[in-house]
Formats: sequence, C-alpha cells, structure tokens
Amino acid sequence: MKTFNLPDLGEGLHDATLVEWYAQAQSELQQGQALLAVETAKAIVEIPAPEHLIINELLANANSVVKVGMPLVSYIPFDETAKVTSSSASVSVVGSLVEASAEQDQRPFIQAQERFSEQELRQGAAALLAQDQKVQSSQQTKLTQNIALTGFRLSMSQQLSQAHQQVALVTLFDQLQVKWPKKTRPLPRLVRALCAACRAEPKLNAWLSKDTLTLHSHVNLGIAMNTEHGLFVPVLPQAETLSLTDIANAVGSLQNDAQSQRLQPSQLHDATISLSNFGMLAGRFATVMIVPPQVAILGAGRIEPCYYLNKQGKTKKRLMIPLSLSFDHRALTGAEAAHFLAAVMADLALKK
Repeated sequence: MKTFNLPDLGEGLHDATLVEWYAQAQSELQQGQALLAVETAKAIVEIPAPEHLIINELLANANSVVKVGMPLVSYIPFDETAKVTSSSASVSVVGSLVEASAEQDQRPFIQAQERFSEQELRQGAAALLAQDQKVQSSQQTKLTQNIALTGFRLSMSQQLSQAHQQVALVTLFDQLQVKWPKKTRPLPRLVRALCAACRAEPKLNAWLSKDTLTLHSHVNLGIAMNTEHGLFVPVLPQAETLSLTDIANAVGSLQNDAQSQRLQPSQLHDATISLSNFGMLAGRFATVMIVPPQVAILGAGRIEPCYYLNKQGKTKKRLMIPLSLSFDHRALTGAEAAHFLAAVMADLALKK
C-alpha cells in the first residue's frame, strides 16, 4: 500500500483547496491520468496519478484546504495487484480455479461482519451518518449560513490582510471630461494613460521591499477582473509597448482565460502596478487596495455621459471619467502621486 501526498505546486505556494476528485475508491487509473483538481492562489491545477494504480481510499475531502506534503490518497500499485491475483490462483487444464482454504470449507455460512472489508464497512457507516444528518438538517430552519474561505477567496483574504497591516494607504480622487471618437473602448485608453503616467512619474511603477524602492523599466500591469469564480488579477506584461488594438486583444484573451479558469500561476504574479475598472459594475470613486510589494493602483469608476453649458450657452455632451489613485505613502509623496494622476488625465484628454 502506498500514499500519494500533495506535491510541491511551485510559485512559493504552501497549500491549496481540493476542488474535485476525478476518481473514487477502487478506481483504476493509468499513470498521468487526472486524479484530482486543486485550487491555488487564483488558478485551477489538475494533479495526475503518479503511476498505474488502484485507489484504496481518498484521504481528503472536496472543498478542504490541504497543505503541501499532506496525504491525498492511499493506493495499490497495479503491478502489485496483478501479482497478488496471480499468486492466489492455481492453474488446471480447463482454466483457473480459486483455491478454498480448509477453514472456509469447515464453515456452513459466512457471518455478516466477515462478508465485507473494513473499507466497505466504513463507507456504509459514513453513508448512514450522512443520511441521518441530512434528515436532521431538513427538520430545522437554518437562520445562518457559514461559508469557508477557500482557494481564491482565502488567497484574497490573506493578501489584503497583509496589505492592511503594511501599507500606508492614501487615495487621490479626480475626474475629467473627455471627447473621444465614437466606439472608443475605455479600458485600452486607461491602460495607455497609465503607462504614459509611469513614464512621467516612474516611482509609482515600483516595488517597496523593506527600505528599498525598486523601479521597473517595464509596466507589467495587473488588471483586476471579476468573474463568476471570483476576482482575478492577471498580468499584462510590458503594457507600455502595446498599441490600443494590441491592448484590447490581450485584455480580451486574459478575460476569456479568467472566465474559463485557464489562467496559469505565472500569469498572476509579478505585477509592477495595477488597474481596477470597478465602474463597469457600480460606483464612481473607491479606495482601491494596494497589494505589496506594489506601491500604487489606479481605479476607474463608472464612465457616463454628462452635460454642461459652454461659453456660448449651448449644451454639450461629454463622457465623465472618475479616477481613484491609491498609493503607499511610505514610498511616495503626495506631490509624486498627484503628478502621476495629472499625467493619466492628460493622456485620457487626448482625442485619439
């Protein structure tokens, strides 16, 4: 009998949430065949069978958090199973007959306790207990619901708890009117404007580690994306080198991967600055949170048309963009943050 433990998942991850088993007790799996799926910090990872095997018992439950090195399943290698089967049979002229022991021959019947293996008895007891709990639950009216934080939400909780403890958070708010050509997509323009601001004020495109501020030559932009599975922040690498069309295509690809849970762990790390377009859902301004070691994040609120009177007294229609810039005051001055936000607004004000 062997035990298969949760392997090292890389990326400095120490635990994962068990999402789904693809097999059950007594299942036979080939080496490399998917055994289970786990949810790490923002990604779903399938773990294959380590060898050709027959599962004896699943040692972890779905939706539970398992740490690296913890046992997941006990199993019998298929080669050993074949040896046991071969050695317990004798060959005759017409085929293979199972030998009966002398002790079995002397018994007129088999007692119920001995008809089932220990594993089958445990499974039966568990099924009865589950059914009893289900009946009791249906007889009571639940006034509260407890939801365990696992996977994405657990990772978010840990990151933002760290951010709350470490970051000296300050947020600047402003808004501007823009006159863009019809069918202009706001998100690529926001990405371009943020990259332009990073050129004007490089200290916001940086990491703070202890007493060192590391400035980055490329804008590896983390873009917050809301999906039915939770919040993802995939990274758009070297965003400053992309055209508006390239940005739109790259962001669309990341959104599709996030919705279908195809993002790889490598796509969720090493952002140098972040962007949150929360206005697509609701809200004009927000105190957007910074995830260390980053020192800044730009938030865009609900973009909507507004009307005003020009000097000639005529009504004009423009788009209004609310902006929220959060920065870490440990690393940046208010003047540097204001300079950055002014550069964002200057690029957004361009008609093209």
